Amino acid sequence: MLTVAGINRTFQEKGLLISLPLPPEWQVKKMDVLERKSLPGGVGVLLNVTYVDGSGHQKAELFYCEGELKTGPKKVTPKIERQIKERYLPRREQMGFASETEALDYLRTAMAHLLEDKGYRPTPSHEGADLYMEKEGQGFYAVVVLRLDDAALEKARTLVELRGKHGPDHEYALVAPAFQEPLGLPLRQQEGWMARNQEYLSGHRIGVYGVDNLDPNRIFPFTIYPKPRELMRYFLYTAQSWHMARSRYVESRQRGA
Repeated sequence: MLTVAGINRTFQEKGLLISLPLPPEWQVKKMDVLERKSLPGGVGVLLNVTYVDGSGHQKAELFYCEGELKTGPKKVTPKIERQIKERYLPRREQMGFASETEALDYLRTAMAHLLEDKGYRPTPSHEGADLYMEKEGQGFYAVVVLRLDDAALEKARTLVELRGKHGPDHEYALVAPAFQEPLGLPLRQQEGWMARNQEYLSGHRIGVYGVDNLDPNRIFPFTIYPKPRELMRYFLYTAQSWHMARSRYVESRQRGA
């Protein structure tokens, strides 16, 4: 078996400047490229990696990696944004919300619309979930929160309990606004919460998704990607625009200061 360091060297030799975010001495048993996307000046790849960790346990995990691609002087032209849904909800005019009830309704509507667009159908609600939809026997459990804070962590633990009860064949998601400062939580605290809890959430396969405050058709993945292919492709695409959306938000906030 190759080590992580060996895999990363192979990437470099092929002109692909990405690396697996794993300790270099861990062994890789298998690696499949599930998705490859051209980016301005580089490439993004979704890898399905089976590896042996430092304790000798075999694990399989998805990694999305971006990096430069050394292909000579050819200039990569950014692509026009493709259609990511069949139907679209109307955009909003402002980042804030008139009330918490309005914000919660917005989050539920955005996620439900995305799931319905990808073939999921509404079903009777399940205890512990604010939204539950199914596609071909596979469920999607979602809990909506206004802020990534201590209360949100308790909601995430509820999702972990649901996963323990209903099994890993379904999806479990915490849905929040992409930018929570209009609701009282500074961006640095929102991102600090993610940094502290990402390992716990990803380890239990709990997705955290941020709905763009202005565009309900754009939902960003903050932890894992869902397993169903159509949903995965959607979130692979929106993940590429998160950095730009964040930068624009910070710039607009500074201009308004």
